Amino acid sequence: MKPYNKNFVFQEIKKYSDLINQGTCGDYKIVKDTMKKEDLHGYMYENKEEYNVDIVKLYKKGISLMKLMPKEIESSYEAIAFAQGRVGIVGLGIGYVVQEIAMKPKVKEVIVYEANEELINLYNQSFKKNDKIKIIKGDPFKAKGEKFDFFYVDLYKYELVPEVVQDYKIFNDLHEIEEYAFWGVEHFLLSCKYEDIIWVYIPENWISMSKKAYEALDASGYIESYKPLEEEKVKKILFEFKEILNADM
Repeated sequence: MKPYNKNFVFQEIKKYSDLINQGTCGDYKIVKDTMKKEDLHGYMYENKEEYNVDIVKLYKKGISLMKLMPKEIESSYEAIAFAQGRVGIVGLGIGYVVQEIAMKPKVKEVIVYEANEELINLYNQSFKKNDKIKIIKGDPFKAKGEKFDFFYVDLYKYELVPEVVQDYKIFNDLHEIEEYAFWGVEHFLLSCKYEDIIWVYIPENWISMSKKAYEALDASGYIESYKPLEEEKVKKILFEFKEILNADM
């Protein structure tokens, strides 16, 4: 239940609201706004909640890129929990996932691939140097090949997009990766039809992450407002994954 536990979620939001500084660098801006009652779009559910807390928001040219709201905390939980050893992350964001993964004793090193120097500068304004974290500026798709125990791609702005398939192939060809995950993998798998997914070789860590996410959603009671992803989009992406995943069997 922890990823959907209100006390846990809002403790995380407050902790990072205190840690992260407001600031501007080039086209990017970090601000803090006090959020009150509104439609709460959590991870895999929609609901109304009463809350009054400073929310960290990242903007580019006035367009919202991400907010450290319950959806961000809940959707990152399993990736953070499964991370171990040498970890690769694509996408720095505001630094929440990077910082949480680096805190884990089982994690030895975190390599972050981020193309935008302005975003890196904003991150450095809030967080002290950590010897476990190395940020590589540049195109993550053209990076030098490395070996990772866990690799997490967080590029998709809270959406399931067709690029998850080609990115899986590109990064696994580029690096030697033991376990790979991408933002939203749990929602994707839980939205798949049984008669479709049974024919696809799904990585074990995807199954485990999805099972734990479902159990937590069920225990929290938010399962009552669960919203699956659009059926045809899910099916199309699943069958594209099938071509790659089944070929690796």
